[in-house]
Parts: sequence; structure tokens; C-alpha cells
Amino acid sequence: MKIKYLFLIGVLFTGCKDKYMPNLHLSTTGYLVVEGFINVGKGPTHIQLSRSTGLDSPYYHSESGAQIEVQSENGASYPLAEQAGGQYSIDQLPVNSAQRYRLHIRTNNGKDFISDYTEIKITPLIDTVKWKAESDGVSIFVSTHDNQNKTIYYQWQFEETWKYTAYYQSNYKYENHILSLRSFDEFIFTCWKTDVSTNISIASSAKLKSDVISDFLLTHIPYYTSEKLAQEYSIQVKQYALSKEWYEWKQKVKKNTEQLGSIFDAQPSETGGNIHCTTDPNEIAIGFIGCTTETDKRIFIDNSELNVNITNKDIEFCKLDTINYYPPDFDAFLYNTGKIPVNLVYVMGVPKGVEISFVNCADCRAKGGTNIKPDFWP
Repeated sequence: MKIKYLFLIGVLFTGCKDKYMPNLHLSTTGYLVVEGFINVGKGPTHIQLSRSTGLDSPYYHSESGAQIEVQSENGASYPLAEQAGGQYSIDQLPVNSAQRYRLHIRTNNGKDFISDYTEIKITPLIDTVKWKAESDGVSIFVSTHDNQNKTIYYQWQFEETWKYTAYYQSNYKYENHILSLRSFDEFIFTCWKTDVSTNISIASSAKLKSDVISDFLLTHIPYYTSEKLAQEYSIQVKQYALSKEWYEWKQKVKKNTEQLGSIFDAQPSETGGNIHCTTDPNEIAIGFIGCTTETDKRIFIDNSELNVNITNKDIEFCKLDTINYYPPDFDAFLYNTGKIPVNLVYVMGVPKGVEISFVNCADCRAKGGTNIKPDFWP
């Protein structure tokens, strides 16, 4: 979840219908925002750096050119490699479970930031991820437990992938002013689209007799305002064990970003974090870096299991037009027109016309998905 607006949200409080533009004298832009965690399990560690921006800014300012390393209490360090878009990563870390770890960041303007040393948390396995069909959609739940009663504080993130199709199947393509049959790899009728969770899903068993989280609601997918359940759907749930301080920080973030909107909501608070600038004490950083492992579980839902017919919404505006099969005129209908060929029309075995439609109707990729089947898809 991006928290580039987090600090500004933390000092603003609105609940009126009329638009209000506060006269703020406090600068709320340009603060370093650090997202991610130190993965002490089998997977890589990803850290995202950006700069906070005002609520009126549509742009995301990633922070490039930084040097980042994971440091242990015994002096070992592991540098992260810069990727695109302000992301820095390293493959599996050779950590020592008896050590505590922190993050050291040197930004491209020469300022140093460090996070507090934090202990390693070992995440238990997910017991179940299950779904329940309800009148208006499908709810997804997760359950887990720790027999040793050491975890207590949990967070979940998830990645959704769903299969969908275009309204028409385009068997032909028009490229370089040539109409030709598509190869198998060029078919653009079936696509898969992936989305990641943005809400902060956390829970604690601190007030329970045992360290058990049962049927925590992760998400609800409506039938008719989403295409996710129209054919096949999959969700991969990722679970993390948090420290008490990390959990409490995420509670603040959750309140500031998800629970504001009326005068009856909890008032926002500055979230702070555990990241500090050592070269300039007045320099503010936003974020909390903890050390934990990741466990995950994936499930699939087929539309045939729901007994719900979800109509392709493209039926409302998609239609086929037919043009004459006359190559000299193809450019007028197919070159930079937002339309693509679908099929040929034959009369007595001879092509006499070309069916065409809008790209959004005949190319599933136009909705943001890919026609490449994911490796995990059955």
C-alpha cells in the first residue's frame, strides 16, 4: 500500500460537505517514505522509497539513486540492488535468528536514515483460506494459529488474479498494412489480470486465551460490479507475524487512511515510525521496518461453483461492423481507428467482407490484463 499521502492525512481532519482548503503553514511534502520489510525467510526483501506529496498532486515521486543495506547487530551488512521505480531488493538473506536487524538508507542527497533494530518474527502457517457465497457476492476468510502463543499480532496481504475474455474473438490482425491470420500465441480473446490488496488487514489474539485467528474477513467481491468472478478467480494470501510495536504502528496507519470521513471517526494522528535521520534530526521519514517471514496459501474459485451468471458488460456497447474485402480500403477502417479485424465473411468460399469491432471489444488486453497464462494457473 502506498503511503505517500500518509503524513498529510495525519494532520488534516475533514467531515463537512463543503469543500475546505486549509491554510497550512507546515510543509507536508518531500518526506522520505519507506515501505516494505526485512524478509528473513526464503523470499527476497523489497524496499520501496518515495517522497510524500500533497493531496492535490496526481504524481508519485519515487526516490532513486539511494544506497540501502540490511545491517545486523554483529556488524554484517547486505546491500540491496536498485530496481526501477524507486524499488530496491535483495534475494534471500543469510540471517541469524539470534540477531536483530535494521535498515540503513543513504539518499541521493547524502542523508542517512536508519531504522531501529528489531527482533525476528517467525510467521506460522496459514490454516485455511476459504470463501463463502453470499447474496451479493463472495467473501474470503483466513484462519491461522500459533500453538506456542508467540505470534499474537498478524497481517495479511493478498494478490488476486482472474481470467476473463473479450466479447469477440479476433482471429485476424492488421499490421504493417497487411491483414493476416493470428498465430496461436497472438490470440487476444482470453486474458488474466492481477491486482494487489491496498487495505491494511491486521488482527491480534492478545485478548484471547489462545493464539488463534478464526475466519478473519479479508475481502468481499461483489457479483455484478466486478468481473473477477465471471469465469475463474484465484487469490494468494500472504501472512506475516508482527511485533507489538509494528502492529500498533499499522493500527495508526489504518485509522488515518481507512477510517476517516465523519466527525464521529477517530481523530487522525501522526504515524511516525521507527526510521530516523542521523544526519539531520529535523528530517522526517515515514515508515516502519520490521523483520519477519512470509507464509502463503492460494485458492481458486470457478464460476460454476457459484450458480451465478455474471453477464459480460461489453454487451451494452460492443457490435460488429462489416467492411468490404477490398485491401486498398483497409487503412481507412483499421489503421489508427481504434478498431481491429475479427473474422472474414465468406460467400461461396470467397472472402467478401471483414468483420471489425472496437479494440475494447475484441482485445482482452485493452482492460489491462495479459494474454499470457500465469504459471500457477491450472
